[in-house]
Amino acid sequence: MGKTLTIRIGVDPRYGHDQSDELVVFKPIEGKDWKTVNVDTVSEKGILRAEEMGLVASGKADIIFAMDVNFASSHLFDRLNKGRILSIFRHPVDRLASKFYYLQSATWERTYRPEWADMSILEWAEKHNFDENFLVKKIVGKKLTDDAGMADLIIAKEIVRRRFIVGLLDEMEESVHRFN
Repeated sequence: MGKTLTIRIGVDPRYGHDQSDELVVFKPIEGKDWKTVNVDTVSEKGILRAEEMGLVASGKADIIFAMDVNFASSHLFDRLNKGRILSIFRHPVDRLASKFYYLQSATWERTYRPEWADMSILEWAEKHNFDENFLVKKIVGKKLTDDAGMADLIIAKEIVRRRFIVGLLDEMEESVHRFN
């Protein structure tokens, strides 16, 4: 890959760059062909720190990982320093089924749900799945507790059309080629 990424490992105290006031590019894992910057663009706190340190304008990162695209976009990028969003989309039913099975056994996750192990996926979908229009809400910047309507869907589709490079999980090899 040969790229410089922003991922949580960049602020891992083991590497000694987590408290630095300056951007530091380093290789956390010997033998790998990628590097990282000492910022965490997955959390809001980390994004604000990256903004304060001038991450995007520095040109030190090739790929910036973020969970909240709207927050990252509004704090890291501007008219002079633009970015593109690379996203892997998955069929919503497949994503929810995966979530259901994964969170039954993922004891390390704060959203771990051992009680789901004793129910059918149909029962879960009907009574316990509150993951309605998750992606639309994330793209348009709504809270997960907000309602999303047809207008939000139209806006989300336009944002994806204009700002995203889309890959599909079911077509991973082709998606990776598209990103390159």
